[in-house]
Amino acid sequence: MRHPSEMLDISDWIARLGPNQWALDLGSGAGSFPNIECSCQMVALDEDPDAFRVVSRGRYLRIVGRSDRIPFRDASIDLLICHHALEHLENLDASLAEMARVLKPGGRCYFAFPDGYGLCDGIYRYVFEGGGHVNRFRRNTIAGDLERRLGVRLVRWQRLYSSFVYLRRLAELLADPRPGLPKRLVTIGRFPRWTIGAAQWVLYVGTRSIDRVFRTSLAVYGWAFFFERSGGAPAAEQPGYINVCPFCGTGQPAASMQRSWKFVCRCPECSRRYPYCPPFGNTL
Repeated sequence: MRHPSEMLDISDWIARLGPNQWALDLGSGAGSFPNIECSCQMVALDEDPDAFRVVSRGRYLRIVGRSDRIPFRDASIDLLICHHALEHLENLDASLAEMARVLKPGGRCYFAFPDGYGLCDGIYRYVFEGGGHVNRFRRNTIAGDLERRLGVRLVRWQRLYSSFVYLRRLAELLADPRPGLPKRLVTIGRFPRWTIGAAQWVLYVGTRSIDRVFRTSLAVYGWAFFFERSGGAPAAEQPGYINVCPFCGTGQPAASMQRSWKFVCRCPECSRRYPYCPPFGNTL
């Protein structure tokens, strides 16, 4: 198992970029990593103007635009970030061609997206009637597709564990429902509010317990992939964070978690308490 200090994180790549280098965050909303300190030029590109109504911290330049018509010249981007956006891209082939066009010969790419055939994404698609997820991926297939289409090489990958945080956001949405909600959400809204929170806790604890005993992957949301155009070493899997905050979705290594009791920890981002899960398998 790889030690946490040896793990590759997207913040490492961003921190290495200098003032004259560019990082492009596609389908980013107001910015995928607003708290990261950097000296490079960070660009958030999203086709929805409403995505920029929430002003994030950080040094983001925000541009309204489409991923299948990226408004940058050829070979101009040092780091391409696609953080939980690939599953939403309707014109996927054209978008990947554009990513390949703008990425520099020595550039890097970071992708994070759900397992389109896993439990977590299945529940999300059912509850939100698709929820904008128009593409489904399997790990082995999509890794090869991205390597071929972007001319890159996978150097690291990591499982992303779910906290089913979208159920908490569902509860918040139903607490103040807007007109025109999908029928399924209207039906769910007729149940007592506490049932949604209870379902999240059961899924959070239950999937991890089953995975520990039966070596399944029910708690896995998806994956994070790290690609380099100059990469040559075989791809290595690094451990995933098994403790993910059910309130804000932040994952943390178990060794650094603040513990209140044996099986209760505190999120360093939002300071909320949630069940602590001891690492097992390739997790930390």
